[in-house]
Amino acid sequence: MDERGQITRIVGDDRNELSSGYACFKGLQSSQAHRDPQRILRPLKRQPDDSFSEIGIEQALDEIAARMGEIMGESGPDAIALFAGNGSMMNQTAVGMNRHFLHAIGSDQYFTTITIDQSGKMVAAGRTGSWAAGPLDLVDMDVLMLFGANPFIAHSTMSVLGVDPVKRLKHAKQRGLKLIVVDPRRTETAAHADLTFQPYPGEDAAIAAGLIRLILMEGWHDAEFCDQYVGADRLAALLEAVEPFTPEVAEARSGLESESIRAIAEMFAHQNKRGHVMTATGSNMARYSNLAVHMVQLLNIICGRFPRAGTRITSIDMLNPPKEVYAEVNPASRPWENHPPSRIRGAGNFFGERVSGTLTDEILTPGPGKIRALIVDGANPMTSLPDRDKAHDALRALDLLVVIDTWPTPTTQLADYILPAKLQYERPDMSPAHPALKFYPGAWAQFTPAIVPAPEGADVVDDWYVFWALAKRLGITINFAGMRAMDGDEPPTTEDLIEILLERSQTSLDELRTHPHGRQFPMKEDFVKPPPPGRDAKFDVMPADVLGELNRYRNEPFAQHRAGPGRDFTHLLSSRRMRDLYNSYGVLMPTVRKRNKYNPAYLNGEDIAELGLESGQLVEVVSAHGRTRAILEHDDTMRRGVVALSQGWGGTPGQEDIMVDGSCVNALVDTDTRFESINAMPHMSSVPVRFEPVRSATTIAA
Repeated sequence: MDERGQITRIVGDDRNELSSGYACFKGLQSSQAHRDPQRILRPLKRQPDDSFSEIGIEQALDEIAARMGEIMGESGPDAIALFAGNGSMMNQTAVGMNRHFLHAIGSDQYFTTITIDQSGKMVAAGRTGSWAAGPLDLVDMDVLMLFGANPFIAHSTMSVLGVDPVKRLKHAKQRGLKLIVVDPRRTETAAHADLTFQPYPGEDAAIAAGLIRLILMEGWHDAEFCDQYVGADRLAALLEAVEPFTPEVAEARSGLESESIRAIAEMFAHQNKRGHVMTATGSNMARYSNLAVHMVQLLNIICGRFPRAGTRITSIDMLNPPKEVYAEVNPASRPWENHPPSRIRGAGNFFGERVSGTLTDEILTPGPGKIRALIVDGANPMTSLPDRDKAHDALRALDLLVVIDTWPTPTTQLADYILPAKLQYERPDMSPAHPALKFYPGAWAQFTPAIVPAPEGADVVDDWYVFWALAKRLGITINFAGMRAMDGDEPPTTEDLIEILLERSQTSLDELRTHPHGRQFPMKEDFVKPPPPGRDAKFDVMPADVLGELNRYRNEPFAQHRAGPGRDFTHLLSSRRMRDLYNSYGVLMPTVRKRNKYNPAYLNGEDIAELGLESGQLVEVVSAHGRTRAILEHDDTMRRGVVALSQGWGGTPGQEDIMVDGSCVNALVDTDTRFESINAMPHMSSVPVRFEPVRSATTIAA
């Protein structure tokens, strides 16, 4: 930091026991984020001519609360909704306050980016059940298989390869780990794989079904585990369901070469007996995503790829209460069946959330339950919600749109009020925790104090303060994180709230303060315990609704019959992460844009030549629903017949400049007819598209 206390440079902390000094490019740009001249530093209010003028934070909150009170008086509390993104969900005090603000006013209109990301995993757990002891840790694996996951870029797969993935995978490979990657692109992670396969997007269900059939037919499954936790009848029903998916059928559907299914099955199920298979956005965003994730999860179940009784526990969550870990099934709960279906596509309450694929229609559809006011906390729904044009119409139709953000985005352009938030080094926080998730290996926890002041002259606030202050003005009391009533007249401090979050944890704020570099807490030797008597739940591997989806999927056209040469659409769209951005975060930073001037449409070079196009050429990417302009880029790691376009880019419809806003992939996505049941997940990948030149033989990338 300089003499004014401002950040000048960020480096990895080599005294941090978790990262060992590793820091990704995105994190290293935080100094730029704090001092960027584009950053919003004072609250803004929309004027009648659609310009913005500065307004004091307390005056803005007065006006917002007054308007919210009017709306609730006219239409009830469900007319008020919240959309939370990663900018707030990784902020622990924001999470504890914003959702419980809705509870306090009596609204259940809570939407997040989770339900348009990887919610297929939640559907699978709800229909099949889950393993109480969680997945194996990387140190206990002999084999790891990834479907549609590229942790080297996305830092996904949580505790497995979420932190310093290159080094962790390299160490695991040195001790003998086998890696299998299934992805339409030969990814950075796939470059280190023992086996890599490039299917068409949207066909993972066929691959998994073919693997299940072959593994069961060959007897490579864990028969003892299946006897205890699946049952003979259910296992027989599963085998009958996948009978049509011979290796030849699975390979033909997915576009894999002959003998691919056997090669995968032998390495995953026959040659190695400890490991795990995981999915990420590639599987979760495509058509039949719920089915695909379900079928992939069944590979872990039939092969018994979980910590068993007697397995040494190698990771615990220090920020949640201690608990005994049992080798047992959490039975299928189907929580969505405990709530009435919504008025939009029948998608109701989903694990305590509303599904974001229906948000725009909940705003635009008249009648009881219509959303009239929306608070957006740390999100950019204009670039994250499917069907960008409908999202634009919906946000414009609101009676009140409040956006808590630090950057001018396509969403803030539509806001009635923009409330600037503190950035991460200006506020205290702690490492994230969730009772059902493993974020980190070991017993890691960290508290980070505020280390720099807000910029001079700024009027920025903590996210949580917005909700606390609105509640006070509305005369309601928030039960922070479900743990403490916020009934005082004076606002708490952020550290006060963190202390509340830690009340039921296995550490304290005082203890975390003594470890400024974070701490891997010493773990006592402990083991997974056998299930208590009477707790004998089993996995529901092929429930009736999944069987129905599998049969419908089996009778649908193969991927190569939905797009290809001579057809209306020539390619299938695939999702792709960009190394230097976290969804839309970073799009405006000069240091990021220097390396990423736009988000290209990545195509195999042979495909570009066959289409008579050139790398660097400006084209329109056209789907059955919409179109967006993009710049082609030659990438021979792509499977032929597939195009990848990264999400998180785009601007206001009709006003976009591709060199400023990039290409909006969500303009190609339909929410009305192409979506999954239960979570209303739109098909955001495996979408058939074609290319139309904008200026023939014109290259602009240079």
